[in-house]
Amino acid sequence: MGSGSGLWAIGVRGLLPALLALSCATAQAAPEEIQVYMDEFNDPGQLTLDVHTNYVPTAQPGSPTRRQFQATPEWGYGINPHWEAGLYLLSGSSPEISSGHPVVNGAKLRFKWRPWIPAETDAWRFALNWEVGHLAQRFNPDESSTQLKIIEAYRQGPWLGALNLNINGSLHQHPSEPSSIELDGKMTYQISSKEKGEWRIGLERYDVMGALHPNINQPSPHSTSNFLVADFSVGDWDFDVGIGRAYGSAYANTDKTVLKVIIGVPI
Repeated sequence: MGSGSGLWAIGVRGLLPALLALSCATAQAAPEEIQVYMDEFNDPGQLTLDVHTNYVPTAQPGSPTRRQFQATPEWGYGINPHWEAGLYLLSGSSPEISSGHPVVNGAKLRFKWRPWIPAETDAWRFALNWEVGHLAQRFNPDESSTQLKIIEAYRQGPWLGALNLNINGSLHQHPSEPSSIELDGKMTYQISSKEKGEWRIGLERYDVMGALHPNINQPSPHSTSNFLVADFSVGDWDFDVGIGRAYGSAYANTDKTVLKVIIGVPI
């Protein structure tokens, strides 16, 4: 790793203790993508397909997320060693919103960038991801969204972890909700070799910490989701399976169960 990448690593690594301390603060409705970004990058010219799914079997009575199912295919393409592009198509169904019928909730574009190509021996990796989307009003009142994601990943022996700091906002001139901050984290431990499918088990945590510029007269809701996860492969198929509980002021102190499966489809 060059001197420039070393400065990036030192600077971002220095943020980790502070960011982890903030994570004790307490995601609203289950998002279309429940994932902590690690250090994966597509090779130049490589096309991939991941299908993000999640289901909410329990939620507050009358909540629009009750028995909500979402399926979001994501295509990723490696532009060059430093850049990757992606496209999401959002869809879902809910008895409270669509009477159980599948509906399209919009689309998002993303661009991921890394300042250097990490060597196998590098423990720390860094990247940025930017998303912009046009969304159905039932899914987002502003019908638009944007997100900047700062990604710090760590690989050492059987351990693999990452921390994502997300700044969420809207492209609407007068958004219905202020920009917000979210902190996501994941740590997994490898329990089998690649020859046996490289099973990993671990924990994920998602913290919506409120508005980027808080209004003391109108406090924004906070929430936390904790997931027990397993990552594994079956042949050329990859799976990220998890079960989680969401709680916090966004749910009026009512627990909510969320099931998620991310399927890496060989293409």
